[in-house]
Amino acid sequence: MPNIPKGKLGTRDKTFLAFGKAMAEWALLERALYDWFEHLTLLSEPRAKAIYFAAKNTSNRLDLLRAAIGTSGIEADAQNFITEAIKRVVNYSTFRNKLAHGEFTFEGQIIESKLPRKTAREKAVTKEQLEIAIGNLTILTTAIRSALDFAKGMSETEEESLALCLQQVLESPLQADSTTSNQKSAKR
Repeated sequence: MPNIPKGKLGTRDKTFLAFGKAMAEWALLERALYDWFEHLTLLSEPRAKAIYFAAKNTSNRLDLLRAAIGTSGIEADAQNFITEAIKRVVNYSTFRNKLAHGEFTFEGQIIESKLPRKTAREKAVTKEQLEIAIGNLTILTTAIRSALDFAKGMSETEEESLALCLQQVLESPLQADSTTSNQKSAKR
């Protein structure tokens, strides 16, 4: 591999870097969801991990989390928060799947191999979209982690804090790579 002078990364390498950051942020999001599962089920960490990570994809893990919500007896505001957060995760998982199953082009884009080449290039993911997604994933992950702390009673102002976390989720874009705030949900 040739040595690249510092600060002289090409577009493709910058896209690889953004891709890595986006996938790392997705891993943090998945961990935050697991933490909610452990909290809701009251299982020990080894048991919770054995069950949760036996599910091999996000969809199945979210099914486990939804089942745990339904039987947990948590406060309504915490239940509402995690239910809304799951909806956003489902939306964002489509973008994550494009990354995980995509193909890098020489131009530094990520295309879906399953699509005809012309269509794939028209729908390609760019470095800019990756950077937007990193920001949106960070906001969602932070809201999910913070809300769990509040749901565990680690804050004196639990209701207000959960409400703020919920507001962050509801106002976040519907798609991971979008900069458009979800105004419809924000007006709730």
